[in-house]
Amino acid sequence: MAVRPDAGRGVAIGGVGRVRSRREECGPVSKTREAAARYPIRAVSRLTGIGIDTLRAWERRHGAVTPIRDDRGRMYTDADIARLRLLRGAVGHGHTIGRLAGLTDAQLRHLAAAGARAVSEIAPTRPTPIDTAALAAALQNYDATAIDQQISRLASVLSPLELLRDVLMPVLAQVGDDWHRGPARIAHEHLMSATMRNILGSFLRLYARPEASPRLLFATLAGERHEIGTLGAAMLAASSGLGVAYLGPDLPAREIVGSVRPAGAQVLVLGLTATSASKARERELRTVVRDLPKEVELWAGGRGAARQASIIGPRGLIFGDYAAYQLELSRIGGRVA
Repeated sequence: MAVRPDAGRGVAIGGVGRVRSRREECGPVSKTREAAARYPIRAVSRLTGIGIDTLRAWERRHGAVTPIRDDRGRMYTDADIARLRLLRGAVGHGHTIGRLAGLTDAQLRHLAAAGARAVSEIAPTRPTPIDTAALAAALQNYDATAIDQQISRLASVLSPLELLRDVLMPVLAQVGDDWHRGPARIAHEHLMSATMRNILGSFLRLYARPEASPRLLFATLAGERHEIGTLGAAMLAASSGLGVAYLGPDLPAREIVGSVRPAGAQVLVLGLTATSASKARERELRTVVRDLPKEVELWAGGRGAARQASIIGPRGLIFGDYAAYQLELSRIGGRVA
């Protein structure tokens, strides 16, 4: 498939081709870029997780980015940092920098999305389905104690990722589907959600390490009341040995952004579950993207995350499932629990 090259980079039919642009930046464009370049190489290394020597090699040998050079040394823009994060992620998935450097940012984002899908497809799955019949029976009988016991039993034999991926989220989705089709009542969904919320909260407190770093902040935007997936993501991060602050659901963007620095967070994780269009929700998300401190990474997941890709854009990462999310936890120092 041929992809139209732009900005001096492109993909050729049959493979990755490097197209160099020899345009000279001049006039207002050059001055604007120089004004936007405000990160020295040490700060960029810290923000992207790429070693200084590697950064220099990527620039010198491959032209991956082109920093401004002034009396302060190499200076980078926000766009440079966003591009380097994309390159780092693609290299982490096995691509070579020599083949990546010629791609546009849009092509790198497409590659990242494809990589997340591939990880999901090849992620190890359990050879046999997990028996959740007793859990379903307890739900039908409105037996909160039995639901708690069944989830606790499964948690004792499954990893945190397996518990989320293979039990909690599928069961909750099934209850929701049953309610829409008629066999289940909305009370069943509320009961299951309440029980899962209590259990995940207990696990979060169990795994909590207040002194741990890096630290991740979790929340959902105003109007986003479904929190189980986001709470599960927080539990998974805590079980990986990372620092976690969980704010809960349905928070205004200004409150979320205003909590990042006091919480000492290096990553903001948003749960986006709504799949329908909402101008108010889009405004809230744009506020987060605009006002979030530049040194803080933005991650997003949930059924509605892909719909907002054009807003999140190069500023953040979008996860299609927990397996892709756990890869990023490992990248910033988390261990597989």
